[in-house]
Amino acid sequence: MSSNDDLRDLVRRIYPARVEGDLESLMSFLDDDCLFRVVGNQHLAPLTDPVVGAAALRVTMQYLIDNWDMRGIDFVSIHVDGDVALIHRMGRMRFGATEYDTEIMDKMTFENGKLKECVEFIDTLQAAALLDVVKLPTRN
Repeated sequence: MSSNDDLRDLVRRIYPARVEGDLESLMSFLDDDCLFRVVGNQHLAPLTDPVVGAAALRVTMQYLIDNWDMRGIDFVSIHVDGDVALIHRMGRMRFGATEYDTEIMDKMTFENGKLKECVEFIDTLQAAALLDVVKLPTRN
């Protein structure tokens, strides 16, 4: 188990790699059998399908880098308990030409200094609207 400060520092290095689109750096933080998933039901698949392993994660992370711009997202808080970090982030995000305000919670589990599991909680209604799975009503 790493110290709380070590995990906090590791978390603070992972997100900039994602934001800057540095896929190689991002992959260096992940365990070979890392699991990544966005919490949501099957109607948002493949976004909510669990992704496991380096090859599949590389494809998924490249898709996220290419399509979901997170440069406007900042840390609100990072809480560490043992090998688990809970990360609260918020700000402006962009998908395609659409910018919107959002909040994200991540639960990251580490093993031997590598990310073993990342479970991401997002605004699934917003994601569904952006992916044309549902239509949001307009305000009058």
